[in-house]
This record gives sequence, C-alpha cells and structure tokens, in this order.
Amino acid sequence: MPNGAWSLGEWPLPMVRVACAKCGRAGQYHTHRLIQEHGADMVMPELRHVLAQCPRRRTFSDPCMIVFTDRVER
Repeated sequence: MPNGAWSLGEWPLPMVRVACAKCGRAGQYHTHRLIQEHGADMVMPELRHVLAQCPRRRTFSDPCMIVFTDRVER
C-alpha cells in the first residue's frame, strides 16, 4: 500500500466503478480483467486516470473529477 493508496491487487470488490460529476463519464470494470491488463501493483489513484483518459488530468485550474463510486474501507 504505497503512500496509503490501495493497489489493484488489494481491491476487495469484483468490480471497479468510476464516475465524473464534471463531464458525466461513468464506467465499471471487472477487477480481475484490470489486473490482467495493468498488473496487481497498479495503485488505484493512478488507475482512475488511466481509465478516464481525461485531458484535464494534469490541469490544476480545471482538474478531472473522476472518482471511485464504491466506498471501500479497511
């Protein structure tokens, strides 16, 4: 758990769901498929931007607002 972030391999749910309130983008992905594609060590904060492919992800004045919609606690 680097810097307190979950890795994809630690994600406890069978699906990873994301949504953006700013642009309305939403999606869901099978966790096992994401692990196959990106590896179990991919950290979740990085994964959400990979999934969103948002041009705002590096714009500080108008950032991407993609979030995981499922609340998961340790």
